[in-house]
Formats: sequence, structure tokens, C-alpha cells
Amino acid sequence: MATTAARALPSPPAGGWVALAESNEAAVYEALVRRAGLPAFEVRRHAGGVCLRSPALPTVVVVNRVIGLGVHGAVDERLLEGLLADYGASGFGIELAEPRCSAPVLAWLKARRFRRITQSQVVACEVTPSGGRGRYDTWARSTGLRVERAGPGQGATLARLCSENFKVPPLLAELVRAGTEAPGWRRWLAFDGDEPVGASLSCVHDGCGWFGWTSVNPSHRGRWIHAGFVARQFEDAADAGCRWITTDTAHSTRERPDPVYLNLKRFGFFDVYARPLFVRAPLRQQG
Repeated sequence: MATTAARALPSPPAGGWVALAESNEAAVYEALVRRAGLPAFEVRRHAGGVCLRSPALPTVVVVNRVIGLGVHGAVDERLLEGLLADYGASGFGIELAEPRCSAPVLAWLKARRFRRITQSQVVACEVTPSGGRGRYDTWARSTGLRVERAGPGQGATLARLCSENFKVPPLLAELVRAGTEAPGWRRWLAFDGDEPVGASLSCVHDGCGWFGWTSVNPSHRGRWIHAGFVARQFEDAADAGCRWITTDTAHSTRERPDPVYLNLKRFGFFDVYARPLFVRAPLRQQG
């Protein structure tokens, strides 16, 4: 059970909530990998989903996973068999929106050695004309901190902060640095005086905004820095003409509340659906 009471969703956009949120995130990560142009990372489209792959990184965090599967229709065995052919013996994960997790799909995944290891909560927010203005100024006055757009010379600092607190390989930091130089991307740093103490990414395209990769140094957790990032990113998305913002965070329960989830709810985000992650381990080499 979520930690806060459910609220009525606004009228869904054309195509529905699953299509909006999944296609938004899939487009963001596809753009990230294509812009970076690093030989260690590959991206391709499969039945509307985005397949991310990096043989150099044995992880399903960011890469070696499929996003947005089933956006343009039902998920069936033929579609899933095509993914197995694409990835071959490599291990990979499938993020599948809960509404697409039918009994036949779950049975197929189980029969082919996929394990459900975790799930995230997908949330969305309708951008109002005011764009949440004034919240950032209030946050800055109350915390004594500030959030700024990262400049051209701060890409390495941002990538390091975005990745090191998540304990991901350095190669992913390079992906973040190189891939977020494209138009539409925004790179944000939080400062305590002159010291950068947190970083975050946002992206705006085709009337939609996306937030992600928010990281705060252990020394400054508990000081509402995530709220400062969301306040700035929300204003920026409104200025860019976005109608919707989507993101995801850890599944939150009454027993184990997720602070990021609770903060997003305070900004007006609402639950859209849960998204399980199914992972298939790499096949063992024979001989």
C-alpha cells in the first residue's frame, strides 16, 4: 500500500498513461546513448521498445535492459522471442509496465528463466500554467543552498556526482557526461556555498518532461536537496512548454516509505502504475 492516499488522475492523454510514461522514458534513454556515441553502448528499437546493450558492463542498471515494451500494442510470445534472439546468451532485464503483465506473459518469462527482482513506481504530473513557481525560492531561503544549471565545464563533475552515489561503473559516468550534451537535456548541480553536493538530470522533448539520476552526497542528505532539484526542473519544464512530466522511483510502502516518492507526491505527482523488472541471467558458456 502506498504511504499516501490515492488521488484521482486527470483525464489520460491520447494513447493512455502507459504509452505516455513508457515512450517518454524510452525516448530519453535512446537519445542518451545515441548522443554519447560511445562504442561500449548500443541501442536499437524493438516493437516500440528501446533495447539498451553494453557487453562491457554486466549490469542491468541503465544498460542491458529493455524499456517501453508494449507501448504500441500487446506483449506476446513472438515479441519476447525476438528479444531473446537479439540479446543471445547475454543477460538482460525487461522493465514491463504492470498493465502489460498478463498471466501468459508472466508464464513465458518464468519458463525462460526470468526472475522478478524489484519494481519501481511510475508517477506523472500535469504541468500547470504557474509551473510551481515560487517553490524554489522558498526552498533556497529555508535551506541556504542553491540549485543551478551546470555549465559547459561542469559536465565531468555532474557525471561523477550522478553516478558515484549509485555505485555504478565509471563507464556509465562517461555515458551521462557525453550523452547529456544534446539539446533538450538539462544538467543540474546543487551547491552548499561553492561546493557541489548533488546533481540531477532532466530532459524536455515533444511536450513532455522527464527527471532522473538525482544524487546527493551523504553529507547533505536530509536537507531536502531533492526538493530543490524538482522545484527548478518543474519550472524549467513549464517554461519549455511541457504538458506532462513523468519519472519513476522506488516502490514505497507504509512499512518502507521512499523519501523521493513522498517528495514527488508533495509536488503533485500521482501514481500511474508499478513497473516490475524481470532479469534473465547470462547463459553459461559450454566447454
